[in-house]
Amino acid sequence: MMLAYSAFVIPASAQTAATSATTSTTATSTSASSTATGAPPGQGPWGGFGGPGGRGGQFQAFGGPGQGGRGQQEQANLTVGQTITVTSTQGMYYVVGSSGTNGTASGTVTFTVTGKLSGGYTLSIGKGSLTIDGTTYTISSGSAQMDRGAQTLTGQGTTTPTGEFLIQASARGSFAGTSANVSLDLSSGTTEYLVNLSGTISG
Repeated sequence: MMLAYSAFVIPASAQTAATSATTSTTATSTSASSTATGAPPGQGPWGGFGGPGGRGGQFQAFGGPGQGGRGQQEQANLTVGQTITVTSTQGMYYVVGSSGTNGTASGTVTFTVTGKLSGGYTLSIGKGSLTIDGTTYTISSGSAQMDRGAQTLTGQGTTTPTGEFLIQASARGSFAGTSANVSLDLSSGTTEYLVNLSGTISG
């Protein structure tokens, strides 16, 4: 009986080899998928909330890109009451659940600094509009928060016609600079849009 049992025991070295092979196959599959979509491992071809070129999931509210929330950035010189307007120079939209429905988008979003804290800034979103699929959505209200280096922000708001959105934005250098990328996830009625805008910054 002992001999029959031992015939089914898998040596530890074989188990290790099998695990390594599985890990290698998974890594190769992930790498191939990323290469095919042009996105980093773990991301789809649309960044941000789905917009081309976005950096979805990499915003660090209190540390900025690469800081991991450690708060080691130098505080940007923004003041309460200051306005930051991003006007798109090019943009695209994508309809969730309908991969073949996409097109150009445009818009302007204005943020007003409402508070300055050691960890960053609070902002209101009170002005702006987005033109998506032939419809213009006027921003009714919203709020956001920005890291202390004024490099990234995240927030949410509402629009007219009735809609609600999530927003992420990253500036080249900082929002005291000249250009930024904005990604929005806008839901209106039964349609949800993923929008990416590249634009210029003005005060």
